[in-house]
Amino acid sequence: MSRTDRLFGLLQSLRRHRRPVSGADLAAEAGISLRTLYRDVATLQGLGAEIDGEPGLGYVLKPGFLMPPLMFSDEEIQALALGARWVARRTDADLARAARNAMAKIASVVPPDLHRKLDDDALIIGPGWEKPQAVGLDTLRQALNHERKLALSYRDEKGVRTERVVWPVVLGFFETTRVLAAWCELRGGFRHFRTDRIEAAELLSYRPPRPRRSLMAEWRKTMLTETDSSRAYKSSPPKPRTETPMSKDLIFYTHPQSRGNIVHWMLEEIGGPYRIEVKEYGTTMKAPDYLAINPMGKVPAIRHGDTVVTESAAIVAYLADAFPEAGLAPPLAERGEYYRWLFFTAGCGEPAISNHSVGWDPTTPDLQGRFGYGSFPLVMDTLSQAVRGKRFVAGDRFSAADVYLGSLLHWAMRFGIIDRRPEFETYCEGLISRPAALRAREQAEKLASQHAWTTS
Repeated sequence: MSRTDRLFGLLQSLRRHRRPVSGADLAAEAGISLRTLYRDVATLQGLGAEIDGEPGLGYVLKPGFLMPPLMFSDEEIQALALGARWVARRTDADLARAARNAMAKIASVVPPDLHRKLDDDALIIGPGWEKPQAVGLDTLRQALNHERKLALSYRDEKGVRTERVVWPVVLGFFETTRVLAAWCELRGGFRHFRTDRIEAAELLSYRPPRPRRSLMAEWRKTMLTETDSSRAYKSSPPKPRTETPMSKDLIFYTHPQSRGNIVHWMLEEIGGPYRIEVKEYGTTMKAPDYLAINPMGKVPAIRHGDTVVTESAAIVAYLADAFPEAGLAPPLAERGEYYRWLFFTAGCGEPAISNHSVGWDPTTPDLQGRFGYGSFPLVMDTLSQAVRGKRFVAGDRFSAADVYLGSLLHWAMRFGIIDRRPEFETYCEGLISRPAALRAREQAEKLASQHAWTTS
């Protein structure tokens, strides 16, 4: 790399940082020594660049300094083109048009060899966000851009419709959903609204009492940190005895969009303190330190003192035994039905539903004989009979088996994987309204929102 290119690169690095950045970080990014970095900064200052700072304190570039722009690299062109295609397919008509116009302007000034990169279809945007919306995203963006209140008609996941006035804070674009974070006047706090559940929205003429920037700072403070249990996961304090299970550290490894939600509910039923660690699909789940805990590289998992347990059914069974004071397992002599339905859900219910969700079921007698669950209809009929007319699946008390089975049935009905049989709905209705289930769901939603925005 020539010295001229290196100086332009350093200038570009400084433009990306709004706060002082250390010389060591700048040197590492440029692949040069710290001494060379100091000389390059002095050269740019001599050319008129207002770079504040000095060795040991860091550097920041004041706005307003202009130099001839750098030409895009091949990868930068690909990044711009891919981003524009994503915007065109995943947002609203106005943003899609703006993305196309921006790329047309770029195409008019880049040389022919880079122009071909703009039209290269080696990177495409696949299917993703396809959910119909009654309210266009442009209306929500207007409320954000002009800092106006919104009057919403919103229907939640249970189908309950409410009228809200909200102060929009931020609009999140995720792969499978769009979420508006806003202060809700009805609830008196920050709430997250899936845009496909907003049935009507009116842009009001008056502003929230605080600027959006202040609301953003307040909203971020309400988000959970990845390892916060003392503030957000309210629980009973550990007993003073030193040899109780509650005195051991309990770490819960999960991801907000995973089977970890089953264990999350179970932990809230127990009522003891625990620490949560979020693991990323494909990255931290596959890191050596986590593979030492679960060689499968998946969640959920727990570490309770020196004991590691993986697999949802095993975890809820372990927790029920490790915390007997919670009363989530029957007495040993009465555990026949409890074990039966806990492990029927794991060994038959979940595989049958998972296979059915991707459009495959064992249909021939030969295939059904090879699979432990036989067939999907047989599993559904068996579960229907198990919960028909019952509050709990194993006796007259709530147990860990209800946490596991209730979670599976509720999830599968919610996403349309299984039919909403009356006996399933009646059974789940009493379970998912339990205080621990509501706490776990609310905390998981907050965790998902915090995690999505802090990793974006």
